[in-house]
Amino acid sequence: MKAQYQNAATTETLLYGCKIGEPSYMEEILYECKGYTNKDELMAKGKEWADKNGYDRLRISVIDLSTPPNFAKTINI
Repeated sequence: MKAQYQNAATTETLLYGCKIGEPSYMEEILYECKGYTNKDELMAKGKEWADKNGYDRLRISVIDLSTPPNFAKTINI
């Protein structure tokens, strides 16, 4: 059975957020980290920072850089 985890050396975690009042498509990268990141802790600290700096609608994206992207998933058919 194959292990179900991502290689920390090729993983990148991004925290996105939008300025309050801006449309959702204007989200910005608020934090970037290579390797393992505790998502719960990142979101908690991100919310704290966002409240102080006028951001909302936070989301976390974890990207495995060793896997080629599948651009077909980005098209709504």
